[in-house]
Amino acid sequence: MVDHRPVAHLRPETGWMNDPIGPIRWRGRTHLFHQANPAGGFWDRPHWGHFATADLVHWERRPLALSPDADGPDADGCYSGCVVDDDGVATMLYTGARGPLGHSQAQTTCVARSTDDDLDTWTKDPENPVAEPPPDLDLLGYRDPFVWSDGGRWHQLIGAGIVGQGGAVLHLTSDDLRSWTDEGPLLTGATLDAADVDGAAWTGTMWECPALLRGPDADALIVNVHDDTTASPKPTHHPVAVIGRLADGAFTPRRLQRVDAGPDLYAPCLLVEPSGAVMWGWSWEALPVEAQRAAGWSGVLSLPRAVQVVDGQLVVTPLPELDDLRTDARRITRVARDGGWRAEGAEGDVVDLVLRVAGDRGPVELAVRCAPDRAEVTTIGFDPQAGRLWLDRDRSRLDPAATGGTHTAAATVPDEVVELRCVVDRSIVEVFVAGVALTARIDPTRPDSVGVEVTGPGADAVDLAAYDLGSVWVSSTSG
Repeated sequence: MVDHRPVAHLRPETGWMNDPIGPIRWRGRTHLFHQANPAGGFWDRPHWGHFATADLVHWERRPLALSPDADGPDADGCYSGCVVDDDGVATMLYTGARGPLGHSQAQTTCVARSTDDDLDTWTKDPENPVAEPPPDLDLLGYRDPFVWSDGGRWHQLIGAGIVGQGGAVLHLTSDDLRSWTDEGPLLTGATLDAADVDGAAWTGTMWECPALLRGPDADALIVNVHDDTTASPKPTHHPVAVIGRLADGAFTPRRLQRVDAGPDLYAPCLLVEPSGAVMWGWSWEALPVEAQRAAGWSGVLSLPRAVQVVDGQLVVTPLPELDDLRTDARRITRVARDGGWRAEGAEGDVVDLVLRVAGDRGPVELAVRCAPDRAEVTTIGFDPQAGRLWLDRDRSRLDPAATGGTHTAAATVPDEVVELRCVVDRSIVEVFVAGVALTARIDPTRPDSVGVEVTGPGADAVDLAAYDLGSVWVSSTSG
């Protein structure tokens, strides 16, 4: 039986995972939380799971940080949010959900605080909730606070949808994280559609998990496109970065771009640093719901990424510390095949691949998790002259119920030689080139689907390096 559980990506030992949330550096360590259902591989009444690390590479699982209270404003779920340092006190702001899932569900901002150095125990504020939806807006949702301090005042962004206006980011301010003033919408789908912006991305009817990254010349307002229609389950789509400028309580959009070009990344969160940010995203499964329930687990987090706003664009690259997960470098032998070569020695279901591609040559394709007869294969293509990246997973899995498709992105390469990095970790593939990331889930059925091949007009000019990857886990405490 093929094991699909990644070893170099964060996930609970068992149960459901979705949004990463609340990264914070605290007492010499970094903590990262996530939406979790410990009862099984399916979504239900979200809790907050908890990871901790000393180096952003090797992690431990901590006990559950937050659980719903039957008689509280979060009785039906502790949804996403953030963690901030409030004058030396770690303070969590999250969405409490009460009532059946849907437009009538009460969604409010709640607060919890921790006084232990490991951030394992949290006390909910008895005055919860601290912020509620404004009564004058016809909202599709009100959730996922993102909070920061500026000029001695706290700012809170809330993901929402306004009937007739599309997605929305609402803006609130406070002096104490308890009493909040509604400053109105910071940005809506309607105002974005009316603006003269470069780029294109579908923005749906509801925005979730907003985040803000400031840059020297422009800012990125990240929102996650959710289609809050009558469909069930509610379809989620992709994260979008609205590049613009936040000034005087108003956000002026200039450009739209996808945060990740692939089909399987959502709800990225940011650990904001002076020079940029570290980002993680949720990668959902490409398998049917029944298969996830049977497996007893679902969802992983992406590899940590360095993100910056540079020259009016969000630039996404692998976090440099990820190189510390590499163990042994592989010795690769080229074995000729039609149109290219097989990389003998690079095969495996967990491998870190780096291609050095000549910018003046034709397109090249990298096949991973490739069966000897190519009945199962995932193909990553890159054309440096056309500035185009693509991933084809139509044959990733011999199962008609699995999700397929080809996904493309523009990837402009100014250099003569460019590196394309592809991390394969059992059921997830992450590709990085020219500041663009692409994430996809694959789930091969055959144990011999481990080959690596390089083909295409530019194959002879490609250098390939391959590395073993170690596990991210150093220890685990059950919760």
